[in-house]
Amino acid sequence: MQLSRLAVLLFLPLAFATGCPNPPCKGTSCDGSDAGLDAGTDAGTDAGTDAGVVDTGDFEASGPYANCHFIPGSTGTQCGALPSFDLSGCPRTTLGGAGQEGVFTTHLRADLSDGGVRYSIQSHSLRNDGGVETFNSWATLSPSMRLTKQFTNDTWFVSRFTTSRLADGGTSSFTWSYAGCSAQDANHVTGCYVTCRDGQSLEVGTFETARIVPARNESEANGFTLVSESPVVDQYSPDYTFGMPVDVYVTKSHAYVVSLEGAYQGWGGLTVFDVSDPANPRLVNQISAENGYWNGVWAKGDALYVASGKHGVITFDISNPANPVLTPVQVQEDEDAHTVFVEGNHLYAMGAPTRIYDISDPRAPRLLGRYVPPGSESYPYSYVHDAFVYQGRMYSYYWSYGMQISDVSVLSEEQGPVPLGAYRYGINPDGTPMQSYARSHAGAVGTYVDRLIAFEGGETWGAHLRVLDVTDPAQVKLISRYRLREEASIHNMILDEARKRLYIAYYHEGVRVLDVANPTQPREIAYYNNFRSEDPLRGLGFYEGAIGIRVPKVPDVTAVNAGLIYVVDTSRGLLILRETK
Repeated sequence: MQLSRLAVLLFLPLAFATGCPNPPCKGTSCDGSDAGLDAGTDAGTDAGTDAGVVDTGDFEASGPYANCHFIPGSTGTQCGALPSFDLSGCPRTTLGGAGQEGVFTTHLRADLSDGGVRYSIQSHSLRNDGGVETFNSWATLSPSMRLTKQFTNDTWFVSRFTTSRLADGGTSSFTWSYAGCSAQDANHVTGCYVTCRDGQSLEVGTFETARIVPARNESEANGFTLVSESPVVDQYSPDYTFGMPVDVYVTKSHAYVVSLEGAYQGWGGLTVFDVSDPANPRLVNQISAENGYWNGVWAKGDALYVASGKHGVITFDISNPANPVLTPVQVQEDEDAHTVFVEGNHLYAMGAPTRIYDISDPRAPRLLGRYVPPGSESYPYSYVHDAFVYQGRMYSYYWSYGMQISDVSVLSEEQGPVPLGAYRYGINPDGTPMQSYARSHAGAVGTYVDRLIAFEGGETWGAHLRVLDVTDPAQVKLISRYRLREEASIHNMILDEARKRLYIAYYHEGVRVLDVANPTQPREIAYYNNFRSEDPLRGLGFYEGAIGIRVPKVPDVTAVNAGLIYVVDTSRGLLILRETK
């Protein structure tokens, strides 16, 4: 393909240099009723335009969540106090049975001044045992935060009040309040909310909140046993966490866990565990990210690659696996690398934008170029979160833009990826993207006789697994779905292509294993519920629980780790599980 046809390809030489459309699925999977859904009329159009299937997204917008509203300028009432809400149209007697403790995830529908709406997600943890409570990214560890709770037979009200010191020496106050309107059951409440600054309302709307409890009468585990659990704490001060753990790579009998900085969890960075005895991992080293946001990790040979939010890809020499050291050759840059993926002699760093490196010499990456697929720049927040490379194709997962398929069979400083097709998300009737209705995040691809099947997962409220036939990338077909509770999101996944098993890190839903031998009917065969509401600092955000997962593959499979699954939990740290079926 001539470069002139790739108007926004931007693959430059080094010198220039994160609701079903049909009726909602029932139970834990869809039975293939979507099989054969065609790619749509846009497929096969010019590569410079937005081609591909259009999926309406992860949840259906059905109007306000509750029959209540905030009363602007309530006379004599503090903004955000319970009397500033009109709850007269609410069946409030249902609220007496609503849950008052636990971790809640909340979907908010904001009413915008222009008549539009915006959706967002929050989380909080309520406790009556004197433990640390959290509310929308704050914790009661902060002396500037005050949490108000009012629960009676007809009231479910939670409010956070915080004060901040201004540069001129003054203070500013912020209030965020949820007023329940009705309870659908003990674990689900709908109502109205408001945010206020210095007594003036900033945002108003309705919400639905769900308390995270074990679902579907499940036990802790089915098909797994817990081999060991290793918290990610400061090696010199074990009472302090070492950031929020998010990803893991296992090689050379060591597990390399990266963790994010957090207001209450520390800077984070890289934690190295010796897992030669899986039942007794040993923390052997730590490298601080120093406010650097380390989010992804991969290895090849003696090289370890860390995805950094501030410095791009950071390369370590792990010839001594317990002691990673920076290599003499670095490809660090002042651009985000959210995740990394290695296939053959190429390293792919996803972020803003995708960068591709030659790693024929693993410890000396060489930048080949950058890639932005055609049309993505016209989509708000079309940020690439992750990618999967298989048989010469790159499957890129873009926040709000969907999955992009590109040919990467030939890569050089002169030749970059060639767009082949796509699977797109959420567009409004006028053709503009729905910014909040789907979030493509991660996936995997495998061969099924003469077909290529892609497994794609989102990361938002209602996110679920889509199974796609991508044999012809210009005619992608949706063939099935798998979904659990809408209040829990998928994160990462690993496909065991030989056994046709898909391992999913499903945040609050823990680890899920699907038999995908028949991709039109994904079938859950095992799970591990690692999420516990009483774990420290739960409820700081929506994306909590099982976040990272690794199933060792060749050349990293050994007699010791065969049959083991390595899982990262945002609070509990590194969990090593053994499959029992």
